[in-house]
Amino acid sequence: MRLLLLYIAILNLLDASLTMYGLHFDYITEANPLMNNLYITNPWLFLLLKGGLSLFLFILIYKLKPNRKSSHVLLSVSVIAAVSYSFACLMHGYWLLEIF
Repeated sequence: MRLLLLYIAILNLLDASLTMYGLHFDYITEANPLMNNLYITNPWLFLLLKGGLSLFLFILIYKLKPNRKSSHVLLSVSVIAAVSYSFACLMHGYWLLEIF
């Protein structure tokens, strides 16, 4: 479970940096309406929320007991998040290849 959360936190930071790059240079548009509104309002709000999410995950990793079984809800949400972020990072990789 801890590795899965670490994977999500790292992909979230990668997604944040690649999204900021793509939005700044108008290579991409943000598909998430909440994140798009945050970016339009102030890009630092966008980064604050994305960074805060990763910070929360790092704290959760630290607080999780290594030998204790995690809840099914946490595991399910984590798997969905990992798949979603993996897909988003693949999409970022695709448009990076297209622009270079």
